[in-house]
Amino acid sequence: MPNQNPEFADIYGVAPHVVPDAHDAPRRNVVVHPRSDVVTVLGRTSQRGGFNEQHCMLSEVDLSCRLDLPGMFDVRHKHSIFRAHFSRPSDCEFYGSLGTDEAGQLREFYDRVSGF
Repeated sequence: MPNQNPEFADIYGVAPHVVPDAHDAPRRNVVVHPRSDVVTVLGRTSQRGGFNEQHCMLSEVDLSCRLDLPGMFDVRHKHSIFRAHFSRPSDCEFYGSLGTDEAGQLREFYDRVSGF
């Protein structure tokens, strides 16, 4: 079951009591480093703050995983979440997985910025 076993490029709606959000709503996050006890995610945000390729990756609309507006994954929104949260949909609701092309781009991006 995806909620209990997050994998690279999975998208989750993470509740604000797990990762605080300025809008007090679940933020879409992508899994970039699933480890045994802690999962590293990058938050997705709008492009209103300005795109900077040093720490951002553009993210297109993908309705299959509830990405309904263009946005970007940003290293400034990098968080570590205890794996136990992924077994509770009220904490981390599984939205889907990025397609192969975007997952490949994410892998290249995260490999480049992981020391950021």
